[in-house]
Amino acid sequence: MSSSIAGLAGQFSRLLAPRHIGRWSLAYVAWTVGWFVVFLALTFPHDVVVRRWTNDIAVQSGWRVGYDDAWLRPWNGYHLSQVTLTAPGKDTEPWLSASEVVFRPSLGSGGFPFYFWGRAYGGDFAGSVDQSGALGLSWNQFGLSQYPRLTALVDGSLDGTLSGDVHFSGRGELKNIEGRGKLGLKSASLTQAKAQGFTIPDLHFADGDAEFDLKAGRLDVRSLKLSGSELDAELHGQLFLLTANQMPMVNAVLSVKPIPGAPAGFEPLLTLLNHNQKPASGSYTFTLYGPLNALRVR
Repeated sequence: MSSSIAGLAGQFSRLLAPRHIGRWSLAYVAWTVGWFVVFLALTFPHDVVVRRWTNDIAVQSGWRVGYDDAWLRPWNGYHLSQVTLTAPGKDTEPWLSASEVVFRPSLGSGGFPFYFWGRAYGGDFAGSVDQSGALGLSWNQFGLSQYPRLTALVDGSLDGTLSGDVHFSGRGELKNIEGRGKLGLKSASLTQAKAQGFTIPDLHFADGDAEFDLKAGRLDVRSLKLSGSELDAELHGQLFLLTANQMPMVNAVLSVKPIPGAPAGFEPLLTLLNHNQKPASGSYTFTLYGPLNALRVR
């Protein structure tokens, strides 16, 4: 009886053993391949891939993308640190600088749409580019005092945060780009400032908003409104964007109305700029013209 049981057990083990080993072998192979893929992704020279993309951008558009380091996190995409975007030509000062940028190309259609997001100027941004070159970009709470190209335009101390979104389409030169955008300003201030030899009393704006269109190298500011502690201001007009390396030319109308109780220095300065005439409405209107970094007032 015991020999019969032993014989049956031996036959049963011979039937199960191959299947048992097969399942474990398949699991072991899958485990090994999985870890191989992970280590390959982590150790792959991703800088070579990113450098090829940035070189393609430079060849096609002339804009140069610089960065300190590049690495891949498989769950959300490529990460670049200390990223700069520099315009074509001899100007070496970046138009944009970001402490970190993450981008994730799509799997099909040549990598489009191409998604990106990151941190810059104390805030954050996100956007995408499709295969036609159309760009959608939004940003939140960029610090005005942290953007060198803006602070260079002002003889004084600038502060506040800027948020907004833009949508552009087209390729190549600025004259071929079309689009629209909105801007929002919060807790802005201009202090210790001068213009054309005049000392400007300190200005504080709780909020502001603007809408604009871009077409054929011309930025049309449909409306720009600022609500402040000392005055309210409204501007509309055009900025002519010649090239990325040339200062935009301005042709705009600015309306300024002092707030009751504003510091005494505002009214005399506005009256002087208005040919010593005080308007009956209390709202002063000026024309701004010339290059953006050397505006003239009349």
